[in-house]
Amino acid sequence: MKALLLIDVQKSLVAECEATAPMLAVLVAQLAKARAVAAPVLFVADRRVEPDPGLHPALEARADEPLLWKDYCDAFLETDLDARLKALGVTELVIGGLQSDFCIDTSCRRAASLGYKVTLIADGHGTAANGVLQAAQIVAHHNRVLRHFDAGQGQVRVQAGAELAF
Repeated sequence: MKALLLIDVQKSLVAECEATAPMLAVLVAQLAKARAVAAPVLFVADRRVEPDPGLHPALEARADEPLLWKDYCDAFLETDLDARLKALGVTELVIGGLQSDFCIDTSCRRAASLGYKVTLIADGHGTAANGVLQAAQIVAHHNRVLRHFDAGQGQVRVQAGAELAF
């Protein structure tokens, strides 16, 4: 079974990152696709985000869609995310959110190491410039690096949101 995992799409992070309007539109479209076929949707949020750690209102999170709080870049570290996914019978993840160079990268790699087939939404993740690279360069770099990432039985592939199906 395939699930949608949206990471750190929080009000304050969206405000800090660049070109988030197109990314949010892609994530909202993926939510609609997942919900249309009753695929599981899970949100992960960083409890350390300030001043507003709440999910961005564009997501219109539903009460039956779990929100897991994390303390690290790895969405699986010291959370029950893996147990929840296994209980649902999830073997494939579609991942999007913020920030490409922190939580998205780390969580994609960890998910693959745990044996999941991961699809990173190429146009559904973003970040902020870091003083060395612009946000678009960071996103492009992670799309390139993760496009053929294999880890045992797991893997990460990268695909544009318009091409994804649930």
